[in-house]
Amino acid sequence: MTRIAIIGASKGCGLETLKAALALGWNVSAVARNPDQAGVTHPNLAWYKGDARNELLIEQALQGCDAVAVTLSGPVGSNKPVTIFSEAMQTILTVMNRLGIKRLVFLSGLGAGDTKGKGGFIYSLFHSLMLKRNYEDKERAEALIMKSHKDWTILRPGRLTNGKRKGNIKVIVNPAEVRGGSISRADVGHYLCSCIRDGLNMHQLPVLIY
Repeated sequence: MTRIAIIGASKGCGLETLKAALALGWNVSAVARNPDQAGVTHPNLAWYKGDARNELLIEQALQGCDAVAVTLSGPVGSNKPVTIFSEAMQTILTVMNRLGIKRLVFLSGLGAGDTKGKGGFIYSLFHSLMLKRNYEDKERAEALIMKSHKDWTILRPGRLTNGKRKGNIKVIVNPAEVRGGSISRADVGHYLCSCIRDGLNMHQLPVLIY
């Protein structure tokens, strides 16, 4: 039976990943500042409450895991420097090295790296006004991952919605083909688990949209 750690599991795509993993029958170690926010309990689920930059906490959560999913979120609209993604990623990679864990999936977003400006005018404007600092740090985290020796995948979903899972999503690995789009958090969580189960998109940075 697969055991995964989900870092940032109490809401959004992290919570949808947790639900998808449990539906597959996996054991889940879930890290969150506020586990109660998720409202999920399960015999195969263990919560670890605290900061993803806490190395002792991360080591406890990753014990016995086959893969790690990082689905952290950051502040919206902040003009202050954001460091949560890169600092947490450095801690997670350190612990993964120590425990010999290879598989890693990191949730970034459309607008990072070579997909900057690919989401359309409104999407790009929102990013520049509300998420600029987040994405600067997501890019730093991406760089750390790509320099590692892990079996990594970096997912870049389009505009996120709270809709139901549709399936039949588009997985675009060539940035030149990206023209914006949306996707539900439920579909992101399901696809993230598929990446782990089926070894999809190894050493790739696919954009996920409908």
